[in-house]
Amino acid sequence: MRLLLYIMAVSVFVYSPTNLANSIVQQNLDFGTLVIPSNSNISSVIIKADAEINTTGRIYVLEKGQPAELLLTDFPALTQLTMHLVNSVTVQHNAQGSSSADFEVRLNGFPKSVRTDDLGEAKVFIGGTLITKPSSKSYSDGDYSSTTNLEISIDY
Repeated sequence: MRLLLYIMAVSVFVYSPTNLANSIVQQNLDFGTLVIPSNSNISSVIIKADAEINTTGRIYVLEKGQPAELLLTDFPALTQLTMHLVNSVTVQHNAQGSSSADFEVRLNGFPKSVRTDDLGEAKVFIGGTLITKPSSKSYSDGDYSSTTNLEISIDY
């Protein structure tokens, strides 16, 4: 039985018409603690923006993860923000070197719009999908992590 703890840190770049906006990562995308008994089939863990978790194939969740949480600040109060990903984000990753199998991470559940509060702030939740890649290699026990840049264009 193999355990996998996977955490993905997200660096965020926000582009807005005034370029005065800021973003703060409140919580990284975390796939939790997983068991992958074999790596002969494609399996996946999907964490939705609302924190619902689904799995496919032969991958099991021992400890639930959670979506990334971003705090957007310095926008006008009570304003609808329309968001677009500047680039699609997919991470090919092998954190344990050549001894461990590869996996892929895709971001999902990115909202198209959000409304700011009285302080000009808005929370954004972003889910992700972790996909195993079948191979003769297994997943080594350990902590797996990766960092990716997320570029967001915001109109209001």
